Amino acid sequence: MANFLYKTQGNSSPERKPRVYFTCHPDDFSKYFEKICEDIFKTHDPAIFYTETMTEEIEEKYKESDLGQMNLFVIPVTFKLLSKPNRAMDSDFRYAKEKHIPVLPIMMETGIDEFYSAKDKFGEAQYLSPYVQDMTAISYEEKLKKYLESVLISNEMAERIRKAFDAYIFLSYRKKDRHYANELMKLIHSHPEFRDIAIWYDEFLTPGESFRANIEKMMKDSKLFTLLVTPNLLEYVDGKPNYVMAHEYPDAKKAGMDILPTEMEETDKTELCSKYPEIPECVNPTEDEHFRERLAETLSQIAISANNNDPEHNFLIGLAYLDGIDVEKNTERGIELITMAAEANLLEAMKKLYNMYDEGKGIQVDYRKAVLWAERIWQYYKEKYGEEDNDTLSTLNNLALTYSELGDHRKALELQEKCYALRCKILGEEHPSTLTALGNLAYTYGELGDHRKALELKEKVYALHCKILGEKHPDTLTTLGNLATTYGELGDHRKALELNEKVYALHCKILSEEHPSTLTTLNNLASTYGDLGDHRKALELKEKVYALMCKILGEEHPDTLTTLNNLATTYGELGDHRKALELQEKVYALRCKILGEEHPDTLTTLGNLATTYGDLGDHKKALELKEKVYALRCKILGEEHPDTLNTLNNLAYTYSELGDHRKALELKEKVYALHCKILGEEHPDTLNTLNNLASTYGELGDHRKALEVQEKVYALMCKILGEEHPNTLNTLNNLATTHMYLGNFQNALDVQEKVYALRCKILGEEHPDTLTTLNNLALTYGDLGDHRKALELQEKVYALRCKILGEEHPSTLTTLNNLAYTYGELGDHRTTLALKEKCYVLRCKILGVEHPDTLITLHNLASTYGNLGDHRKEAELEEKVYALRCKILGVEHPDTLTTLNNLAWTEDKLGNYARAFALQEKLYTLRCKVLGKDDPQTVKSGERLEKYRKKLDSQATPAPANKKPSFFQRIFKKKQ
Repeated sequence: MANFLYKTQGNSSPERKPRVYFTCHPDDFSKYFEKICEDIFKTHDPAIFYTETMTEEIEEKYKESDLGQMNLFVIPVTFKLLSKPNRAMDSDFRYAKEKHIPVLPIMMETGIDEFYSAKDKFGEAQYLSPYVQDMTAISYEEKLKKYLESVLISNEMAERIRKAFDAYIFLSYRKKDRHYANELMKLIHSHPEFRDIAIWYDEFLTPGESFRANIEKMMKDSKLFTLLVTPNLLEYVDGKPNYVMAHEYPDAKKAGMDILPTEMEETDKTELCSKYPEIPECVNPTEDEHFRERLAETLSQIAISANNNDPEHNFLIGLAYLDGIDVEKNTERGIELITMAAEANLLEAMKKLYNMYDEGKGIQVDYRKAVLWAERIWQYYKEKYGEEDNDTLSTLNNLALTYSELGDHRKALELQEKCYALRCKILGEEHPSTLTALGNLAYTYGELGDHRKALELKEKVYALHCKILGEKHPDTLTTLGNLATTYGELGDHRKALELNEKVYALHCKILSEEHPSTLTTLNNLASTYGDLGDHRKALELKEKVYALMCKILGEEHPDTLTTLNNLATTYGELGDHRKALELQEKVYALRCKILGEEHPDTLTTLGNLATTYGDLGDHKKALELKEKVYALRCKILGEEHPDTLNTLNNLAYTYSELGDHRKALELKEKVYALHCKILGEEHPDTLNTLNNLASTYGELGDHRKALEVQEKVYALMCKILGEEHPNTLNTLNNLATTHMYLGNFQNALDVQEKVYALRCKILGEEHPDTLTTLNNLALTYGDLGDHRKALELQEKVYALRCKILGEEHPSTLTTLNNLAYTYGELGDHRTTLALKEKCYVLRCKILGVEHPDTLITLHNLASTYGNLGDHRKEAELEEKVYALRCKILGVEHPDTLTTLNNLAWTEDKLGNYARAFALQEKLYTLRCKVLGKDDPQTVKSGERLEKYRKKLDSQATPAPANKKPSFFQRIFKKKQ
């Protein structure tokens, strides 16, 4: 067990003081312990406990009796603490989080915010910094004082609490039995009638003469002397009786106190009676009724009552249990009593509950309950002090933020607008509190999808920060980074790039190139290059970030793994899915090891891994992994969390890839309904979901429904995001595709030309999205019969994709395949054959022989052999495609059935009518099963089956009279 020491003001006794636990990286103790103790002692009088060394582990069995009784953990935050293995982060901090003990991080170094806010570190927890440069901000000393007041019980409050107790019991025990002391207190207080009985015991003290006076006083004030009995009570220390045997027990006898020995471990009774003369019979506290009776008998002279009708009394006793003041810590009982007081409208109790539920101080965060108490506190202040009082506005701001944390951004917006208007009126536009309110307002507009309004407000915040703090102040740079993000959300990636380059340059100048905050900024810069389609530049910067992260933090640091995950994504954007898979598997293995399988970052990596398997054509594996991610996110985050809904949407996409469009539709409708419920019908995320739903209608053949939905989405996106936003243009592009499916080729052409012109203007002619539009434009010219125009555009797309992405990129190969098709439409089948063979060889090399795109190319190659009259070669390749699709997608997948139809048609061209009939019969049976007899595709299969039957009948000799009717004859008997 670690050896606990303590520090107090004036070396006073730690008895009955609030308990603060100081822990840190071992190298930081000598630098910060004295300084932080001095800061705390300026306003509060706690006992600050620490261990003799900062490396020695605290045994599990002692954690509850030692760490579990602390009121607050204080941790100085440094780069070493966040980047190197140490007990403070790996054990102490985790224990505090698990037990919901408040933690106060004090930021001792600047520029490490990104590391600090990692999900496996402090996340969104607020910290205090002694190095605040903003002269207009509340000082560190004042913030520390207010925080300690919210967590620690003051001497005055402690006295109020102690006066609320009905009586005291003195608990005597050997220090090595300390863990039993807490257990015994729980047993005593498990009886409701003893709830308001306090128990005094000298925790964490080393017995000595200097404490005799305090012990004598407490024994005098106590109504009962409870002796914790174990074999340790019989021991001698250095040949002398232990402290309990020599002092406490004799003093209790001398004072005439009632004595209740409680046996926590079986102890030799003869020896006990010898060393503790006239000791009463021991009681076993696990014998519930007998123990209760002995206690009640001893305390019968004390007026014991629950005092349930006095809100202040309930509040004070609740605080006692919450903080372990002369009773054991019992959070559940403390909350119950404080809630009773709050429901009686006691302001102190309402504030306590709000802070606890909102910040997780002592309990699990619960924003629904926090909103309830924040609302009641605001109403209380409004009624007592009026709407424009500063304290009333602070409670209004808290209420708005809590609604935001709850996900109700509309309600948060309503309250924040009110708060901002009142702060402008009372404090002025440039007051720090007003700027904070404006920043909150901007954030909420962004959460509601109104990025234009968010941009307007963030620009105003940035301008005021520049004016008040200067361009180089960290808060100003943070605001500029937020501004860049909003430009990106609005699709203006060029402006985002300009701002991110400025932020990066300033970080390099102020903090150095290798500073963690600078690296985060560089990563944002890389991502913006990716948004602009320059994935090679993004790759170059991300590789630089990754190398520096490995050097500074090590390969296994969570932030390094995040960078490696980003790197994998960029490899995927460049079409190198095998490399992406390799990196993601490495990230996933390390995150499982370091963070655990259920950590949000681990699940994000697993989702990325699933996507990459899909990119490589292994949709069954992708489905397996996505189902695992979805199940875990439902368990951890709940079904309605945005991350869970994203996973469900991805799952639906994979069902589509596997040909199960009905299942995909079911899931997408669920996602859309939940987005409408949570975000509202006009939120950009809801509209993206509706757009995905439209695509599935199209995949199911209902293109009119798809068109109707897409037109609705497009109108709303124009209204909310503007005509030139990337999401709006994506929807317009989808609209064009649906017009093509409906045969409205001229409409499709008009829409695509509009999309192409806008993408050239916004993204530039060489951006991947612009080239995708140009490729679609070429296909539409082909559908309109203008194959020469289609060829001209496709050659342009192919040349640009070779230049930007390289000859072997999947998008380049798609263009090569389209180019080959157009040569075929122009009658140049030999050129078509050469291009398709080139495409097939490259796809086999890059994607593998079994990838869906490779099989599409093989089918196209087979068709070209057919166009050249080589039907045997065509049949050979179609057989290969069919066998591979059966293996990969399954016999009933729509693409497999299409291949079966192609194979039947090829056998027909070869004159193998019996073979063609057998294949078509199999196809008809499968389509009846999968699509139903009335589906248009099934009906067509039936018509082809009848055609082959007639061909066979014209060649066949009459069948014997007793021969069973054929499958076809049974199906079409009525028609004959």
